[in-house]
Amino acid sequence: MKGYNFKFEKILNLRLREEEQEEDKYLLLQKELNDIKSNIEEIETKKENVFLELRQKDTKLSSIITLRKYLQRLRLNKEQLIARKEEKSTELAQQLEILMEKKKERKTLEKLKEREVEEFIKEFLKAEQKELDELGRHYSMGGRSI
Repeated sequence: MKGYNFKFEKILNLRLREEEQEEDKYLLLQKELNDIKSNIEEIETKKENVFLELRQKDTKLSSIITLRKYLQRLRLNKEQLIARKEEKSTELAQQLEILMEKKKERKTLEKLKEREVEEFIKEFLKAEQKELDELGRHYSMGGRSI
C-alpha cells in the first residue's frame, strides 16, 4: 500500500501549534487571575488582623492612626486588585473564545483528514479486490493469457 499524504498536513500542524500557543496564553491568564484572587484574600486577612489589633483596649493613639492609614492603603490596594481582576477576567473570557475557535479550526481539518483517509482506504481496497479478481480469473482459466 502506498503511503497516504494529507495535502493539508502542514496547515493542520500549524493550526495545532497555534492552538497550543493560545492554550498557553489562556493558562497564563488563568494563573495571573488566581494570583490576583489570592492577593485579595491576603489583603482581607491583613485587614482582619488590623481590626483585631484595633479592638484591643491597650492600643495607643499613635498606633491607631498608623493602623488606620495602613487600612486605607489596604483598601486602595484591594480596589486596584479588584479592577485588575475584572480586566483579567475579561481577557480570560476573550482568550477562551480564541482558544475555542482554534480548536474548532483544528478539528475541522482533522475531520477532513479522517474522511480522506477513509476514502483512500476504500479506493485501495477496491483496487486490491479488482487485482485479486483478475488473478482469480486468470488462474481459473488454467493460467492461460487472457
